[in-house]
Amino acid sequence: MLFLRAVPPEVVDGVTSGLYKVTGSVVREVSSGRGVAFLQETSVVQSMLNSALSGVGATLQNGFSPLGVVALIQNQQIKSRLAEVQSSLALLQNLQIGTLAVSGLGLGVSVAGFAVMLKRLKGIEAQLGTIEAKIDRVTTDRRTDDIRIIFADVGTQLDIVDTLSARSNRVSSGEAAEHSLATSSGRLEAHFQQKSEAMQMGRMTPADMDMLWSLAAAIRLCHEAGLRALYSIDELEAAKQLAERRAQRFLDLSQNLTPDALARLCAQSALNSATYTEARQLALPQAEVLVHGLRDSVASISSQSELAQNLIANQISGSTYLEEIADETDEPLLILPT
Repeated sequence: MLFLRAVPPEVVDGVTSGLYKVTGSVVREVSSGRGVAFLQETSVVQSMLNSALSGVGATLQNGFSPLGVVALIQNQQIKSRLAEVQSSLALLQNLQIGTLAVSGLGLGVSVAGFAVMLKRLKGIEAQLGTIEAKIDRVTTDRRTDDIRIIFADVGTQLDIVDTLSARSNRVSSGEAAEHSLATSSGRLEAHFQQKSEAMQMGRMTPADMDMLWSLAAAIRLCHEAGLRALYSIDELEAAKQLAERRAQRFLDLSQNLTPDALARLCAQSALNSATYTEARQLALPQAEVLVHGLRDSVASISSQSELAQNLIANQISGSTYLEEIADETDEPLLILPT
């Protein structure tokens, strides 16, 4: 490896001892906030996520809740397979499981192949089918129809991004794909904002939170693919600036949401104080997954801007960086020293 290397023991020890902390994909010194290294997931992690998603094939087809996916990834395939690599496990234990469910690990630049990314997109789309049956059809039919059209556009662009390295018109194709994904992300953000504002003006249900979770997952998928497109065509300055803006937009989406407020909205229809307390307690874990996942995504996207800046400063091209990640077949995590 030219730039990336295996996670050294001193970084692992620093994180486990509290000397360092993981913020997004940056390992920082707690006392000073100084960046020590960037964590970068590899294709090995994507293989693990693919395995985990395959393990819930029926669930993906029948719809799933955020908590169900979180529990599966946390407690079954991913956790057991990462346990085989102690250094990775020690670092990943410091990450929020909500982020894992919303957007993979979100460490560095995703090298997920078309099959993995499409499977995630189809899983989110299957979730929409379940949500439709739980929310008033009059208000959801038009909205979900538009979301499905957006998903179809995203699926087409995922295929283009995955094949950029083999295209003769790589730059123009990459620019067009990133632009289309950004447009899709913006349309999904509008749906998220509209749904969030409507929920806060009245009663909500766990299905409403599922809708927000699904939209957030789709937005992050667009961000991942768009970032990879920019790296593939060596547009690191654009990647840096867009990551900064997208982190702010994700922060704006989550700013008015708190777990307690969402849980209280879910309990508003309770007939008495006892059932209100019970309903609130039942809704709180799902609300925490949603809100923490959104806020952890802000840190993850922000760290992608720092990574792009580091590569620019060290004169490392985006395409070379992607090639090095893709060539790794043993370690789930590597680091790029600052």
